[in-house]
Amino acid sequence: MSLDEAKADDKLETLNTIKVAIDPKIESMTTDLVLDVQETPQGKGLVLLGMKDSDCC
Repeated sequence: MSLDEAKADDKLETLNTIKVAIDPKIESMTTDLVLDVQETPQGKGLVLLGMKDSDCC
């Protein structure tokens, strides 16, 4: 996950009012993911929940 500008071939989605650009190469791996905010010892941050395969990207 990055905070870069969307590329021309990215699929644009709005998740919980947040605009997200998804690389078409990994789009099929994102269908069951949930974008969430979590508090950690390092501070608040965005996380993707629901990944079945930890080495997808």
